[in-house]
Amino acid sequence: MLSLAQYGTAEALEQYLGDPGNPENVFSFKHSIDLDERDEYPEEICQLLNQWGVYEYYIPVGYGGKLTSFEEMLSIARTIARRDLTVAIAHGCTYLGAVPIWIAGTEKQKKTLAQRIKNREQISFGLTEKDHGSDILSNETKAEPVEGGYLLSGEKWLIGNASRSKALALFARTNPKGGPRGFSLFMVEKEALAPSSYLHLPKIKTHGLRGANISGISLAESFVPAEAPIGSMGSGLELILKAFQITRTLHAGAAPSLGQADTALRVTLNFVFNRKLYGGTVWDIPHARNALVDAFVDILICDCLSIGAARAIHVATEQMSLFSAIVKYFVPTTVDDLIRRLSAILGARYYLREEHCWGIFQKILRDHAIVGVFDGSTAVNLHGINLQLVQLASYRAQINTNEYRKIKESLEVIFSLEKKLPDFDPEKLDLYNRGRDDIVQGIQIALSSLYELKESPEVPADILQHLISLTHKIIKAIDSQQSIISELGSAEAYKLSKSPQLFEMAKNYCALHAASACLHIWLYNRKGLGEFFSRGEWLVLCLHRLMKGLAPSLDSLPEAYTENVAEEIMNLYKQDKLFSIIPFQLAHSEKAS
Repeated sequence: MLSLAQYGTAEALEQYLGDPGNPENVFSFKHSIDLDERDEYPEEICQLLNQWGVYEYYIPVGYGGKLTSFEEMLSIARTIARRDLTVAIAHGCTYLGAVPIWIAGTEKQKKTLAQRIKNREQISFGLTEKDHGSDILSNETKAEPVEGGYLLSGEKWLIGNASRSKALALFARTNPKGGPRGFSLFMVEKEALAPSSYLHLPKIKTHGLRGANISGISLAESFVPAEAPIGSMGSGLELILKAFQITRTLHAGAAPSLGQADTALRVTLNFVFNRKLYGGTVWDIPHARNALVDAFVDILICDCLSIGAARAIHVATEQMSLFSAIVKYFVPTTVDDLIRRLSAILGARYYLREEHCWGIFQKILRDHAIVGVFDGSTAVNLHGINLQLVQLASYRAQINTNEYRKIKESLEVIFSLEKKLPDFDPEKLDLYNRGRDDIVQGIQIALSSLYELKESPEVPADILQHLISLTHKIIKAIDSQQSIISELGSAEAYKLSKSPQLFEMAKNYCALHAASACLHIWLYNRKGLGEFFSRGEWLVLCLHRLMKGLAPSLDSLPEAYTENVAEEIMNLYKQDKLFSIIPFQLAHSEKAS
């Protein structure tokens, strides 16, 4: 087995927090439900996370924190989110607010921020406004220059921890005409503001995340000093788009969805293995069992995509404008559908606010609905992908031998989980990929690796043949999309970038990217993640599932593949292991019903 030290931190946190199914634990499903029923902020649970030191992973190691790996951060956030998304967002908001400063702040701002987080203070991100939503270039909050600084005026809406934070990164108009260079970001420290110049807006009632502190702030000529701007004046939009490349991949995309998906499947299995029907259990019903396998396979797909993207922040930083948008669209959308399908298996119990697992499933159903909205909605992310499709097609058509060598080197570090990641360099973040997508463009390299395995007895011949066949279909689908995009041309594609046709192509591209990520993960870790992972039946099911609708005809798969994956689900459930490609031990559970 591989030695994956980057997951040791999250495992330690998991054991510290204990079984969420034990109602006596502070961070239990029951406690979270009780707080949710009262719309109460999870104060005690957040203090528990602080006592362990989670906040230290919001600070880069160069500033006295422990953040060195975004893969490690993903696993920590996922551990929290599997228990309660309200807590994950309430605590993780500090990192969301800190990212723009870590990316472009002055040395003084970074040191100040680090000290505030070490003091266990919360940081917010003031971006959206009630009248403009995701249309941030229509924002009206303004910053007017005066002697020694700026006066901030306006209202920010839907801010996590708005009334609890001690500081926030604030997006404001600095050119009356607006435009891409007409906005800037400011580091606002509340105790330095005149008390009469700002006020917190009332907490907003929400469908899910009922206990989260989601509100806003109103500013009326609030003075901030000349050193308050984050980065250069006029760079606000650019900084937000770069910050989103981190947050969409981690706290606003992969981590909450993967954590919630694990619990949704786990509590459904709790019902399935205990509910007696027709002389057996629900698990014995083939249709229900196959639906559970599909849910598990979807989690594994999202797992591979998310882990690859988290590692790519270090390795292929300049490609994160695309990778982050794919994760932010694909993972929450897939998990939303997964939760809906699992609710059909639970029947009436999915709707109950008590009894089965204290009613945690209905909370997941409500809470997770927000993940596809914040830090850019599904439509916003698909549009961002649309704008890059032409360059992606053009670049792929011109890849030469030397470029393939570079792609191979990149893939090896991204997907070989035992390899040390390089330090993250925020200077490499870019607004556009310029046609690069090592994960999809490396699919030909993956196919060559599969053919090389034909000479080895390590992979069963039937599984290998299915993988080769499916990879050919992936390549054919990529070629087909590339051909259509090339025929459209840049001008036509840009004109159609908001059309249903291009949105469907962007969705298809996300599926092809996810399929490629699954394949790379398997090829680079085939010998180190256990027998189930190594055999590759799960991978065949993943690729087969992703290619439905993209390939005209798919070979039927042996029923044994599904049955063997079903057996793995049962083993992971009984052994309290995370539903993941990673061998991750959860806190011991008594399997409460």
